[in-house]
Amino acid sequence: MGLQLNLLPYAYYNTLGFDPALIDYVDHIDDTFLLDIIGPLYDSGGRTPASPITYFRMHYLYFTRPEITSFRELCRQLKDHKNQAWRNFIGVPNPAKVPSHQSLSEFRTKVGPERFEQIRNQFVRQAVQIEGFIQDTLAAIDSRPIYANVNGYKKKRCRCEDKDSCDCEKIFSDPDAAYGVQRKKANQNKFFIGYRKHTITCATSQGPIALMSILKPNNIHDVKIMLPLIDEARKVSELHIQFLVADLGYLDAENQKQAFHEYDLAVVTGFKSNTVLPEACDKLGRPECEQGHRLVWDGFDTDTATSWFRGDESHCQGCPLQGACDKQFSFSIDENPILYGPVPQDTATHERMLDFRKQIELSFAIESNQLTAVMKHKKVPVKGMDRVQSFFAMQDMSRLISTQIAHVRETQLPQEHVEQLTQMCNTQYEQLVLGIAA
Repeated sequence: MGLQLNLLPYAYYNTLGFDPALIDYVDHIDDTFLLDIIGPLYDSGGRTPASPITYFRMHYLYFTRPEITSFRELCRQLKDHKNQAWRNFIGVPNPAKVPSHQSLSEFRTKVGPERFEQIRNQFVRQAVQIEGFIQDTLAAIDSRPIYANVNGYKKKRCRCEDKDSCDCEKIFSDPDAAYGVQRKKANQNKFFIGYRKHTITCATSQGPIALMSILKPNNIHDVKIMLPLIDEARKVSELHIQFLVADLGYLDAENQKQAFHEYDLAVVTGFKSNTVLPEACDKLGRPECEQGHRLVWDGFDTDTATSWFRGDESHCQGCPLQGACDKQFSFSIDENPILYGPVPQDTATHERMLDFRKQIELSFAIESNQLTAVMKHKKVPVKGMDRVQSFFAMQDMSRLISTQIAHVRETQLPQEHVEQLTQMCNTQYEQLVLGIAA
């Protein structure tokens, strides 16, 4: 036995059961509620499957470990004897009992998008309650393309003998995917086949992070997704979003009115160059008085949904209407929610909010890079609307959890936390190795 130990490097034994990031997950993330949400799905008798926590943590490894390139690779590495730390993390110490990649697919199918949304909301509740982690007053919404796992053009995938004359519809190999348009970039086609991921993003101490998303086929317009996504956000009562910044793809006056009156949320946007502005506003959307002088914003009354402006004293002193003007002007949000909302156009606050929306691009870039690292291209590895929605719900949760752990490390744990864990585990492994050798 001693000879066999000497043939293997000490680093091999140092990997058995130790990983600081996974230890911090177990210490600071509560995923026991998965048993209540997913457990009843497996109460139909038969052989007892692996715990829902095991399946979820396996997906967490898939989305956070760049060396894992597929679900097959995940299971293969979990069965590797040197990855005892990962097996301890998922609660399956025995390599022979690691669930197969087929069971991971069955797990995602059985749970489905609706339950994954419940799970996501529970993790968001935990994240919001951590002091200083999420700044949830201001959020942003945007979408990005998701390339479907298809090969080529639409084909008839029926069983008819003569596909040229039959009336069957042509579909892609992913039947839910659709044609779409994306922003034109260098070496990139304007059109693509797939979905669009619409995401609400908030700022955190670790940078912008996706809280919740909705995926739809690529031929559905952005304005149809904003209100359903706001409704998802309002299901998490602990999340207090007051302002939602959106680009012109979500520009719709009726939706903005509904968001304000039904969800108590102000949607902040710019306006298009061809927008017909009211006579009371200049070309930048700023209200003016009868004499053509720009008004000064004086606040927003949420009870009456009214934006108040006052006259500029530098202009009012010499104004011929000074005696007849009360110098107070009110504009209802229902008259024009784009111009008369809680955040007026062309103000410092409005500019800062629009700049914050651009930060979503950073969050999307990180997400896209992760997919590229995993699959070596940007196609999602699953097909079908429900499967794609579940896949990205898992990815959003995994990024939120890993970011939450990073925040806890910076704010609640000592700076030498990882070094202390390393030293403690090295000592334990050294004692274990010496005990076996003896």
